[in-house]
Amino acid sequence: MSYSVIAVLFKCNNTHCKNIISAAIDVLYVVLKPMIPWPSKNEILCNMPKCFNNFKSTRIVIDCIDIPIMKPKTLSASIITYSHYKSTYTAKFMTGVTPAGILSFVSQGYGGRVSDKFIFENSLLINLLEEDDAIMADKGFLIDSVCAEKHVKLFRPTFLKGKRQFSSKKALLNNSIASARVHIERVNQRIKIFSILNKFPSSLTSKLDEIFFIICAIVNLSVPILAIDKFLKCN
Repeated sequence: MSYSVIAVLFKCNNTHCKNIISAAIDVLYVVLKPMIPWPSKNEILCNMPKCFNNFKSTRIVIDCIDIPIMKPKTLSASIITYSHYKSTYTAKFMTGVTPAGILSFVSQGYGGRVSDKFIFENSLLINLLEEDDAIMADKGFLIDSVCAEKHVKLFRPTFLKGKRQFSSKKALLNNSIASARVHIERVNQRIKIFSILNKFPSSLTSKLDEIFFIICAIVNLSVPILAIDKFLKCN
């Protein structure tokens, strides 16, 4: 609903409606911030799904999500938000989930034209990881050198690199990573269900980061992605 419609329903002016909604977003953001925690290594190991049996050092699984937005009013904003891949104007976030499918990291929003690597490096997620931790990502995250600097392992599908097909070993590895990574895609799908993200209104652009975080927190409070029988036993 537009502010004009809400103003008619509640018999007040547009500015008053905008102020109330803005204040409510600020409060929800503060209240729900603890709902996206950064779990300890031990907590992650004690909640490790069976599909991560060969990737037990994984601390976080990352992916980027594009949110369609209304066309910005300025040329510079239009350029940075236009995604040629999506053929529309988008904002882009990086989300990270634990192997168990709990959102544990949400980046700030960027223009849809920005690369996955740029968002990863600017999010400073790497500083939260310890030596010998592992990140699981898809092929868009060309972050090998960043991870190597911090002695963090990277589980990512391999590239063909000019070969006609993968070896059986690499094909099985790619399949295992895909089976494990599918959970972050399921989490991101839950995020996209919220109708405000179908075409984010320009009137709320200044609150986009907060709104996206609130939605992620609500997703964490919903029914778990994985059933209890999908987990390894904690030693």
